[in-house]
This record gives sequence, C-alpha cells and structure tokens, in this order.
Amino acid sequence: MDKRRIAYSVILLGVAFVGVIHTIADMAFGTGLTGIGLVAIALALVGLVVVNR
Repeated sequence: MDKRRIAYSVILLGVAFVGVIHTIADMAFGTGLTGIGLVAIALALVGLVVVNR
C-alpha cells in the first residue's frame, strides 16, 4: 500500500468520524444534523471502497 492510499484512507476515516459525531449530536441534542452525518458516513465508506480496491 502506497503513502497516497494511506493518506486518502485516513482522510476518509476522519470524514466518517465527523459524520458519526454529527449523528450522535443530533440524537443527544436534537440539532437536526442527522442528514449531514449520514451523507458524510455514506460518502466516506464509498470512498474507502473505491480507494482500497
């Protein structure tokens, strides 16, 4: 695995983490960020599949 793939994977994992935080914040405080969180998680997972295939 080259350095570029590792960097992309780390960035995408960070995006997925932010999506999880947004979703948890909505469940805890009712902030209305579930849509953003779920989209960020989905895009990050698709990106991880594409980068690491």
